[in-house]
Amino acid sequence: MIQKQKIIKKVLQKEQLDAFLFFSPENRFWLTNFQSSLGYLLALPLENYLLVDGRYITTAQRTARNCQVQLWRKLTDIKQLFEKLQVKSVGFEKGHITVEQLEQLKKQITNVDWVGVNTSKLRMIKTKEEIDRIKQAAKITDQAYQSFLKKVKIGMSEKDLAELIEALLKKQGAEKLSFDTIVVSGQNGALPHGQPSEKLIREGELITVDFGCKYQGFCSDFTRTFATGEEINLQLKEIYQIVQQAQWKGIQAVKSGLKCSEIDQIVRKYIQAKGYNEYFVHSTGHGLGIEVHEEPSISAKDKTILQPGMIITIEPGIYIPNLGGVRIEDDVLVTENGYELLTKSTRELIYI
Repeated sequence: MIQKQKIIKKVLQKEQLDAFLFFSPENRFWLTNFQSSLGYLLALPLENYLLVDGRYITTAQRTARNCQVQLWRKLTDIKQLFEKLQVKSVGFEKGHITVEQLEQLKKQITNVDWVGVNTSKLRMIKTKEEIDRIKQAAKITDQAYQSFLKKVKIGMSEKDLAELIEALLKKQGAEKLSFDTIVVSGQNGALPHGQPSEKLIREGELITVDFGCKYQGFCSDFTRTFATGEEINLQLKEIYQIVQQAQWKGIQAVKSGLKCSEIDQIVRKYIQAKGYNEYFVHSTGHGLGIEVHEEPSISAKDKTILQPGMIITIEPGIYIPNLGGVRIEDDVLVTENGYELLTKSTRELIYI
């Protein structure tokens, strides 16, 4: 917790604030390891106060870490806490609060200055415990994928495959999905975030599956493309090899001190050299943690410098309308000496 409290203290000093009031479930969980749909977390330089309603109070008192737990009934409870702690200036997550919520706070609590702060980068560097949880989520995902490949059959639908993946994740110990599972086959493979449909799996197609799970509150994110039968369109085979090589170049480049934009450039430059740049329509990757998409972004615009403890994805793709597509994605930990690959399933093209 010392690391996280230092992060909070640094933000408060930078913004010249007495305290920070967190609304988002993700940041409350990050600081207290306690999950709840509603509540507030008042963070000060040296201490934190978790305010939850009657549904959560008993459990929070037993299990929440690094905070004092208090019962919250109405906004005036927060006002009283501010007065007790002599809080005069308060930061809030400007990306996690509605205009209506802010208006209510200002109406009920008039004796403090409210300052919106961008908190998107707070959780970029993971603790050892968080890294271990993401590693376990990645292991569950790998195991589910290995079992999945043994059960795929021609004639199943994309929806059938999605349901199979989800069942296997839960069987391996996932607490829930990181996001809605993506399964696209044949020409649907040209849709980067296509939803599973009733389309049946046929011989001679590429199938892309993109899925992940949560383990003790932390996410994995994983994509593979595989083939049904050996008779695959030659251009699809070509773009598979290009995506595979581009992704591997991106993974191997990961190291502390490199800018996120430089990773994106390495991957994009390779795909461009092969003549497919216009078909690579998204960023190279993103941060991973409590949410499946976190800072930093592995994109041309993000100049964030990679540091040990960050976990990112590397996931280039090529998508050709009316033909199909390929995406390969892995979860990568930035280490002192380079990187550690957390998802370990083969990236070679598998034929089933």
